[in-house]
Amino acid sequence: MAAAIHTQTVEATVTVRVSQAAGGDLVAGAREQIERVDGVAVEDLSIAGLQPGLNDTTVEAVATLSVADADRPDERVADRVADRLADGFGVEPERVERVEPPG
Repeated sequence: MAAAIHTQTVEATVTVRVSQAAGGDLVAGAREQIERVDGVAVEDLSIAGLQPGLNDTTVEAVATLSVADADRPDERVADRVADRLADGFGVEPERVERVEPPG
């Protein structure tokens, strides 16, 4: 029997390294870098700060993320997303919190 896929939403404050060679603006570059993390989609993203570097720009962003999760929804989703983000290249989670579904 196939497992149902649930989508859960979290809000995350992350630091993202955006290459200066990336196409588009910093928001597009940060979005693309975050979405390289398996199972994570960016619903909304805003820049909270930045620090230019030699080869990349370090962007602090606040993002609303949608996460496909085969498990049933639970309170540990924020921890699992933080772990996924930390495993992604150029993405460092600072804070990840579950967003309660409207209801």
